[in-house]
Amino acid sequence: MEQSEASLLIANADKQDHDGRTERLVELTELLPDNGMIGFSGNAAQWLFEDVKATWLYGCFASTVLTAYAFCSLQIAGAVRMLADVPRLPDEAESLEQLAAIAVEAGALDVERQARLLELHDRYRLYAFAHLHEYEARLERHMVEVAIIGTEHHLLSDARLALVTSVSLVYR
Repeated sequence: MEQSEASLLIANADKQDHDGRTERLVELTELLPDNGMIGFSGNAAQWLFEDVKATWLYGCFASTVLTAYAFCSLQIAGAVRMLADVPRLPDEAESLEQLAAIAVEAGALDVERQARLLELHDRYRLYAFAHLHEYEARLERHMVEVAIIGTEHHLLSDARLALVTSVSLVYR
């Protein structure tokens, strides 16, 4: 492929997705308050948060879910580390679900945010877990459930959950 052909393909793709990106930017801007930022738990968390926003804007919704999971894991671990001695603290957590439970027990997280993190954990599992003995159609069942209940595509719904959950850990 020549550069001019590649440029034309990209320009056409940008033109087609322009309205969707505009709507998502407006939605993102409304989620981000002007103040109340609590900061990031290190550079990786900051970079991941920027990627959560970018994948949302550019419509890479499965990536938004996966990136948000990684971001939230780092952010919650950082919140727990900032507390004084936390008894029975393991060296690392196996999952976002476990991290959220540890954070609630330590007082670094409220139950409402824990519930949202558990939803994100469940969505992450739909996209990232592979079973070796048989194919499980959990994602397909989720797609059908979202289609029955809601009016938007399941990827958009899952990405929105991931975005809102991520923002809730940066701003209070």
